Amino acid sequence: MPDTGSGSTYFRRTSLFWMAVITGSFGYFTLLMFWPQSVPYKSLGPWGSFSKYLVDHYHPQLYIGYWMAWALHLAEALYSIKLCR
Repeated sequence: MPDTGSGSTYFRRTSLFWMAVITGSFGYFTLLMFWPQSVPYKSLGPWGSFSKYLVDHYHPQLYIGYWMAWALHLAEALYSIKLCR
């Protein structure tokens, strides 16, 4: 049975892969929201044309979703701090 009293066995750091995916996704989302003209849509293939379609037709919804994602991550972080005390 694992030792549950040790902090090193209870808390684990997430993998570098997921940290890179989330950071890159938020960076791409930020570019789409505030600097859509700087995104090379044609170079991204189907993902670029899909992103261009969303920016052209659903920019207000993406903008709201952007701030909701930040609010959710902030709430998650604050809840984690409270939970870990």
